[in-house]
Amino acid sequence: SNRHNLSQGDRLSLRGLGARAAFGVRGVKILLDGIPLTLADGQSQLNNLDLGSTGRIEILRGPSSSLYGNAGGGVLSAHTQSPSNAAWRLEPRLVIGSYGLMRLQTRFSGRIGKTDYFASLHDLRNEGYRQHADARARGINARIGHALTPQLHLSLLMHLHDAPYLFNPSSLDRVTAEKAPRTARSFVVDQGASKQVRQSQAGLHLAYRSTPEHTSSLVLYGVDRNLKNPIPGRIVELDRKAFGLRSQNEFTWRDLRLVAGVDLDFQNDDRREFANGGLPDGSSADDEQVFEKVQYGTAQVDQQENVRSIGPFLSLEKDLSAALALTLAGRYDRYRFAVEDDFASDASATRNMDQFSPMVGLVWHSSPLARIYAHIATAFQTPTTSELGNRPNGTAGFNPDLEPERVLSLETGFRRHIPRLRLDIDLALYQLQIDDALIPFQVEDPDSEEIYFRNAGQTHNRGLELALATALRSDLRLSLAYTFSDYVFEDYKVETGDGLLQLADNEVPGVPRHRLFASLTYHSARGFFADVDLERVGRYWANDFNGPQSPDDRPAIAFQNDAYLRTDLRLGSHYPANEIFLSVENLFAADYNGSIVPNAWGGRFFEPAPGRTLRLGIGTRLGD
Repeated sequence: SNRHNLSQGDRLSLRGLGARAAFGVRGVKILLDGIPLTLADGQSQLNNLDLGSTGRIEILRGPSSSLYGNAGGGVLSAHTQSPSNAAWRLEPRLVIGSYGLMRLQTRFSGRIGKTDYFASLHDLRNEGYRQHADARARGINARIGHALTPQLHLSLLMHLHDAPYLFNPSSLDRVTAEKAPRTARSFVVDQGASKQVRQSQAGLHLAYRSTPEHTSSLVLYGVDRNLKNPIPGRIVELDRKAFGLRSQNEFTWRDLRLVAGVDLDFQNDDRREFANGGLPDGSSADDEQVFEKVQYGTAQVDQQENVRSIGPFLSLEKDLSAALALTLAGRYDRYRFAVEDDFASDASATRNMDQFSPMVGLVWHSSPLARIYAHIATAFQTPTTSELGNRPNGTAGFNPDLEPERVLSLETGFRRHIPRLRLDIDLALYQLQIDDALIPFQVEDPDSEEIYFRNAGQTHNRGLELALATALRSDLRLSLAYTFSDYVFEDYKVETGDGLLQLADNEVPGVPRHRLFASLTYHSARGFFADVDLERVGRYWANDFNGPQSPDDRPAIAFQNDAYLRTDLRLGSHYPANEIFLSVENLFAADYNGSIVPNAWGGRFFEPAPGRTLRLGIGTRLGD
């Protein structure tokens, strides 16, 4: 879900997990060239994931705790674009568009002997569709690979991200979102709601292949992140350092395949929070000046937060017959969260969370081009340090009542390629039984947008995923994807003014019941291309109550995000060394909200998306 808000970032979700993330990505493990972008406590930032330098993305759907910890939804694994086979290649590119968008990018790559390299520099400026949405971000992504021996390959990765300012227009109530979607509330503007981020990450990936039947890999990484974040009600300053190690070995012996390894992750946060006195009366702040002008109030939090985790894992795959394979896997995760508060020693605390997550799966190759599969899997997802530290009663330390999510998944599916029709079919049916789901909420305070978390007793996420792709002609391709999502609370008691209220049978907010995507792509032999994408998203609720809560007399529609249909068009041409394209997003200027803030107080759920948006891009290639 695109929030059209670079301060908060896009929201990624797989099978409902991650759909209620307050910021960044939750419930999905993010990897870039095998290096984790997800930290020890389970939160991910997409700052270092530059799509302009990404060659491919792989998705592992469903619980992945057998091989990756703290990721109930699945895994997104991105891979940097392959370097040029020549000694050097330079690829500058410029994209300009509506609402002050300008993005410059330069990619430089090549191969020299046993060494290959790729580097990408980008600079983004954007005024944004809404008021108080200006953004500036720049970064460097680089990778160097070297074959030390025919069996041993070393990759070094470096990512630098610098965002001097990312303003946050926040969310609106339904009436304002419909009548004045480009506005931001004056209180949000006066509080200087924004973010300044500087993050660097380095990683080393060592891969060893002694024989075709035996491979090993070692991944080491480190992260340094500095954040200044004025939000309504307070100012957050965070210095974060994280590092980790992943070792994995794969063996094949006859009809038995074994994967074994271990993850070690460490995270240290120095968190300081202050009351937000807002901008001085009558003043305004543009760009990075906001961080100089916003007025710091009383210090509220000064604490050290530490996370340590270890996760050994093992997977065995055995051929039971020529067509049938069995997989058994398991992983044990243990997390230690510790907080030391410099203001209140009695707020210092330690919390330990652990779980063994097994998985059993069967795959039947009914023909060389078809397979049917079924598996049972479990997942384990801890609260993040931010979720543990944000306590509705305002006290410091970690919330002692917030528990991790525990997921049991059942899935079956079918995949087939039909050469005669040039058709690929992918069908999956699944159910996730989630205990203690982490649910965001806000308290009744017009001067705050603080997001807190609580556990829902039990929910179930049942769904169907269908994907079809076919080559209508050699130059024309059609893709269709449909998802049906039946996500319902089974046991969820919430404290209200009238006592405990049972929300069983209510729909889980933030996830549409129906979503349809269709894409028609034409690529001519002479380089001309045209893409038409259509997305239909069904309506969904914005709060756990699925409407107003007594004595609220607003209509139910004020708590619901409407269905919408959006169409995107992209036209362009590839010349031997040049490219030009024009894209029109939301071609028919549909009015819709790109995402919501679940359970926001005051009905301020909605984050309006822009109408028709134009983008023009040009690029060239030197060298090769």
